[in-house]
Amino acid sequence: MARVLLVDNSEQSRRSLLRVLDASSHAVVPVGGAAEAIAAIETRDFDVAVVGDDIEGGPSELLARLRDRRPSFMRLLLVSRDRREQAQAVESAGLAHRSLLRPFQAESLEHEIAALMLTAEHIRRVVNAQPEADLNDRLFQECLDGKRLALAWQPIVPVGTTTPFAYELLLRSRHPVLRGPLDVVEAVERCDRVHDLGRVVNRMAAELLPRFEPGATLFINTHSAQFADPQVLATFEPLLPVAQRVVLEITERAPLSDFHGAEAALRDLTALGFRIAVDDIGSGYNSLSVLAELQPAYIKADMGIVRNVHLDPRKQRLIQLLGSFANATDSLLIAEGVENVEELDCVAKFGAHMVQGYHLGRPVVEWAEG
Repeated sequence: MARVLLVDNSEQSRRSLLRVLDASSHAVVPVGGAAEAIAAIETRDFDVAVVGDDIEGGPSELLARLRDRRPSFMRLLLVSRDRREQAQAVESAGLAHRSLLRPFQAESLEHEIAALMLTAEHIRRVVNAQPEADLNDRLFQECLDGKRLALAWQPIVPVGTTTPFAYELLLRSRHPVLRGPLDVVEAVERCDRVHDLGRVVNRMAAELLPRFEPGATLFINTHSAQFADPQVLATFEPLLPVAQRVVLEITERAPLSDFHGAEAALRDLTALGFRIAVDDIGSGYNSLSVLAELQPAYIKADMGIVRNVHLDPRKQRLIQLLGSFANATDSLLIAEGVENVEELDCVAKFGAHMVQGYHLGRPVVEWAEG
């Protein structure tokens, strides 16, 4: 028996799912939206969240909040067949452990919940068996040995065109425990293997480069700790021949000043031709100091600013200010997370030079056999 949080916007759908789950003797708490779901997990323990794709605001934000608040909480997405791509993207990003296409038989739902319960039990056994550093080292090594890491690519498009200028490479994992990129990054931080992850990502990026059109630029997410590696140039060796085509994305959440020697290493890399982008601008507290510190070629406005920007004058003003700053410093502003034409038109109007998001193209990933 599982303790199930059922989140579905449709009352009729909730009733139907509740009958199926009750018949299997699961303990079910049905709710109609994200706010009720978050309130429920604050007061009760659950094993599995079953989330419908029709909840207000979409399922991704709720699944991310569930993951962040209850990392061991198994998450199942119920998705209509015309949104199959959405399910794949949600799973690839580590927001859901599994997905189930509607309509489905009652047996299929029960099978998915049973599979998630087995996964949860496996995670508990692994976590309880080893100290944290050893555990994270083992899990990361499993990712490497089993070819469970890959890079997805998503286009970055200049405003007013449909032809990609660049592609952001996004880490993906199909490890049963380290499900998403954040899980992998946190694991390598805990076992001090950030440099190893950087080497793997840079090698995979170099291997992907020939599939893109000649001259296309690659944006690669780079942990600031990589620049503190005494062998930092060796970390980037696979990309040195194409440095002019590579942009290193650095998040403002991990400032270079936290890592000894990082600023000097970054200067050496830019002298070799690599360019810098500051990612997630607007998501933290150090945006202006990071911009001054790094003097980036690209500024990426966080998707939290872009979401519903056409409805919020304050967000519009912020995009306008970032665009003005970019113009004044010879950099380019990229608006991330553009999901519809209204957001696209608005960020273009207020100064974004380039855009990225599902409206322009979803991330694509190909897995190596292993």
